[in-house]
Amino acid sequence: MHGQPDDHHGIVLPLEGRPGGAVPGPPERNGGPRPGPAAPPPGPALLLSWVPADGADEARSWGGRITASSELARHLVRPRAPQTDLAVRLALPEAFGAEPLLRMVGAEPRPVRPGPSTLLPVGAPGSGPAPGAPLGALVLSIAVEIAATGTQHRVLDAITSAAAALTRSGVTGPDSRLRAAEEALRAAQTDLLEHGGVGADSGLNTAVANLSVLRHQTHARLSGWERVVAAADPAGTPGIALREQLGEVGRLGWDGFPAAVHGAYQALVLDARRILLSAADQLLRSPSRPLAALRPLIEPDLTGRACDIARLHRLLTTLSVLPLTVRKRSGGMLPNLIAEQATTNARTQALFTRMANALHPPSWCGQVAVEVRALPTGELQILRPA
Repeated sequence: MHGQPDDHHGIVLPLEGRPGGAVPGPPERNGGPRPGPAAPPPGPALLLSWVPADGADEARSWGGRITASSELARHLVRPRAPQTDLAVRLALPEAFGAEPLLRMVGAEPRPVRPGPSTLLPVGAPGSGPAPGAPLGALVLSIAVEIAATGTQHRVLDAITSAAAALTRSGVTGPDSRLRAAEEALRAAQTDLLEHGGVGADSGLNTAVANLSVLRHQTHARLSGWERVVAAADPAGTPGIALREQLGEVGRLGWDGFPAAVHGAYQALVLDARRILLSAADQLLRSPSRPLAALRPLIEPDLTGRACDIARLHRLLTTLSVLPLTVRKRSGGMLPNLIAEQATTNARTQALFTRMANALHPPSWCGQVAVEVRALPTGELQILRPA
């Protein structure tokens, strides 16, 4: 690691990472102005702070170790301090266009421990090269991946559990294209951290094509399900008819509906993650660009993916409160069917409710921060939030 600060005690800085102006010093003895301390870098900046590593950090490991010769290690500033095993906290003042994705998946706040710190400018729009921009792009991609993968797994597990408990077929295994896209994103993230660019063998290009197809498929299904709900009688809709109509969309059948919701959510989150990783790759290949250049590249597309997931959540929320009735002719001719259909309707609404609750957007603390443990070997280990 390079870029050693002159003073290992660091600089006292506000935690949001936005530097203020320089404080003037007292006048010189000859009456002339005395220069004050070096001014913090202008514009947004990445705040780095260090504390001795904690033994409990081992249990918070996320992903594999990053080599000492990696792109992340090359850009990471380390203080001249006696400690060889440090925990490094990197915090950005904003998400630079990734806000829609972070609001969609949430992110836990990270503890702030006092320690030596310094700032690296990441660059405002039109500010030209900024030495901290590449490291800032890596920090943003890591923070989003930690939050997105954790939330994605939680939501998918909740949908799977709801479907397994309330339908005969449950949720089958994920689409092979989704599985391949997940693997490609993990490989792309590793490439960014190790080499500063996504390799051709990561499979990201194939993932882009597959996720595009799946996104259009999701839009078509969402529109079809919304038409079914719009046509339903808000005062009471026969449950058997509603299930049949939802199953007719895409010719999936009612038993295929939970799996379709599961796949739609997964495809949208994977595509949002892909958007950020692709943009970070572009910025890292053009180190002269400021981190602010990410916003126009990612914000419109990420907003679109967040809106799609919001549509899916609204759909399931509306379905969960739609009164379901029993067909009178069935109940009249065979009274024993009343209880059976009423039970099926209750299970249907429970399924809608549990899936809607799973898709409820988590809270985002508004922070973009990552903790990295710098090991005595020179390797790095990314840490989950405490």
